[in-house]
Amino acid sequence: MVTDSPVRLVIPARARFLRLARLTAAGIAGEVGFGLEAIEDLRVAVDEVCAILIEGASDDVELDLTYRATADGIVIEGSCPNPGAVPDLHPVARELLALTADDYSVAASDGVVSFRLLKRSQAGSG
Repeated sequence: MVTDSPVRLVIPARARFLRLARLTAAGIAGEVGFGLEAIEDLRVAVDEVCAILIEGASDDVELDLTYRATADGIVIEGSCPNPGAVPDLHPVARELLALTADDYSVAASDGVVSFRLLKRSQAGSG
């Protein structure tokens, strides 16, 4: 199932608000038929990439997220103004993302850190 339009979520770039990013991902995944295990993997992956983006960000910036359901799964893209950030993933974060996401990328350009995450739907998981 593909949703009609993307869902956009803009939250303060603080760790205590990442719960909203995870809940939104889980809600969309449930709507499009993800199993429980795939939903939990997606929640973990979203939390990890969002934490990377907001690390060291100033208190007055926002994390901008866009969720899209596709025929293949869910694509989530995010960005956060964070001029000092260089997305150097810790080996544990890299391994966690490799286990929970089907594809991801993290980049920095012109003072903005961004990510793209893909979680494919898996019939019968969970």
